[in-house]
Amino acid sequence: MKKKQVVEDDPLDREIDFSKARPNPYFVAAHGPKVIRVLEPDLAEIFPDNASVNSALRTIANAAERATRKKVRAHRASAPKTARKKTHS
Repeated sequence: MKKKQVVEDDPLDREIDFSKARPNPYFVAAHGPKVIRVLEPDLAEIFPDNASVNSALRTIANAAERATRKKVRAHRASAPKTARKKTHS
């Protein structure tokens, strides 16, 4: 039996330009916008897979939830009260 040779230089790579590719709108319509998220290229480099994106978002969601549960009240910085002089009329 002869082994199939793997072609490293695919001629279609030079013919098809994927630089202006967009997500398939029919896929989004079939599965709904709640399932599909499109990352910008710089974020796709930082988050290479679904697990890393989900982990980061869960961390942010948990921190936001804890922050809203903790009701931190800001104290007003006010000028010291001065005694008012009563005027007699």
